[in-house]
Amino acid sequence: MFFLSLGGFVYALGLATGTALSVEVSGEGAPEAGDIIRYDGGLYTVTTENFDPSMFGVVTDDPAMTMDDTNLENSVFVVADGEAFVKVSSVNGNITKGDFITSSDIPGVGQRADVSGQVVGIALQDYSSDNPELVDDILVQLDIRANVIQQNVRVNLIDALRSGTQAPFLTPLTSLRYILAALITGGAFVIGFASFGKTSGSGVEALGRNPLAHKTIQRSIVFNLILTAVIMMVGLVLAYLILVL
Repeated sequence: MFFLSLGGFVYALGLATGTALSVEVSGEGAPEAGDIIRYDGGLYTVTTENFDPSMFGVVTDDPAMTMDDTNLENSVFVVADGEAFVKVSSVNGNITKGDFITSSDIPGVGQRADVSGQVVGIALQDYSSDNPELVDDILVQLDIRANVIQQNVRVNLIDALRSGTQAPFLTPLTSLRYILAALITGGAFVIGFASFGKTSGSGVEALGRNPLAHKTIQRSIVFNLILTAVIMMVGLVLAYLILVL
């Protein structure tokens, strides 16, 4: 049986603006306000991994609106939308207003999301600390979803590919783009080297049979070398365009 209550609209420290559900959180120790909660296998637990794909919401002790299951004995309120205060640390760098926030390997604590993956929301306040073990609360606009952070591939294509492989989560479209870019780049290099190797071998054989035509054969080899470089460059450009567009 659920009980619906509506609080006032006066904001106070800790107030969450979304609708909070009462849930029982499993695990050692009682969850605290600001803890990020995950839901998996029928159990609510505190997050303990980076970019947890099962993030559900955030514990709040001062919700604006609640749906309270009176059958639960040891429940807490968890909100999944609106604004709420979330525990964060600087374990992945200082947080600037507008940064995406995700879970970390510190139980229940969020961090700055710098690669694509599941996020809990967007920071509405700055947070900085030289001590990554220090935990504090900041206001976050909750929006739990998979987020793709655009990389600046115009600066360095190799860095963009490296960032993509390090991301804990990629959407199917993003994954397809990286796969196509890798296939095109690899295919261009294979075709280029195979073509040049075949042409060079034929040129050396022709030069042995007909030394008087060495200038023509040398020009042919140089031309094929240039053609090989062009093929490779075309492959790189196509891969670049796939990642950028």
